[in-house]
Amino acid sequence: MKKNEQGMTLVEVLATLVLLSLVAAVIWTTISIASQFNISETSNLRLQQEANYIISQLQQVHRNCFTYDLTISQNEVRVDNCMEDKDIPKESYNGVVSNQFDYLPKIDHEEQTPTTKDLILTSFKVTDPVRVKRFVEITTVISRYKTEN
Repeated sequence: MKKNEQGMTLVEVLATLVLLSLVAAVIWTTISIASQFNISETSNLRLQQEANYIISQLQQVHRNCFTYDLTISQNEVRVDNCMEDKDIPKESYNGVVSNQFDYLPKIDHEEQTPTTKDLILTSFKVTDPVRVKRFVEITTVISRYKTEN
């Protein structure tokens, strides 16, 4: 006896839908995890770039100013009173270095004298203000030739 088979049975349709649903769920989960990882890594990269930028700007100030005041507050890194020598101000290095993130350790108008001592930043921390658990921490020493005792 031959049956005339035309189309699919209900069981075959349901099995196909279940398999397609499983494949779609796996693909969706993979894309979601990749997207979250990408966002996280992009944020970490921005924090690293910010820390590198601040350190490079402080290196320029430290190497070009006779004395200067460094202020690091929670939301700003600032240089003031940059002097070309003992009496001549050098305005080009004064102002806000960065104010995009949160910063530690706090330094309140600490006068720096690059000709006699290095700028030592132990555990300089740049933190994402939105996600406070995400941060970059750098220890650095900025120096130049010493000309005074």
